[in-house]
Amino acid sequence: MIRHDRYRLRAEAGDRRIHLSMMRKLALIWRLQIVVGLAALTAMPMRASAQTAVETGRIHITLINTKGSAGSGILFYESEKYGLGISGPKPKGIWTTRVDLIGDVLNLRSAKDIIGTFTAVDGGAALLGRSRMAQIENSKGVLLEIRGVNLKRSFSLDLSGMTITNVGWQPSPE
Repeated sequence: MIRHDRYRLRAEAGDRRIHLSMMRKLALIWRLQIVVGLAALTAMPMRASAQTAVETGRIHITLINTKGSAGSGILFYESEKYGLGISGPKPKGIWTTRVDLIGDVLNLRSAKDIIGTFTAVDGGAALLGRSRMAQIENSKGVLLEIRGVNLKRSFSLDLSGMTITNVGWQPSPE
């Protein structure tokens, strides 16, 4: 009987060691989860603040009766739509009644940064053709990468000197 009690005590001691070992492992796992969670929480505001510094948007421009070099556009930025007035594009080739342009707007810090006159990037041509994309930039560093949606083969559009104004919204003073 004594022998049996000794084995039972050893088994119980072994069970306690295993139980303590498992408890230590669980405590370590909980500590690691807390550390990882805290690290993620402290990293998120830094990443979010870096994203708000420079953003991108989408633009859609419609030029109607392009002989008059005027049109309108919409800037899609931070889940908002901003009306734009467009003037100055110079059509070359055949006359058309409507030209649709779409593209990306890069280096925006706020919606008002798109307002201004755009010129060709790096002294290059800002000619937009059927399968060409034009890159133009304003004095605030906002870059437009524009493509024509419904341009005919012999038609080209010089976007250098294009001026964008706000329509129906006021830029916030900063």
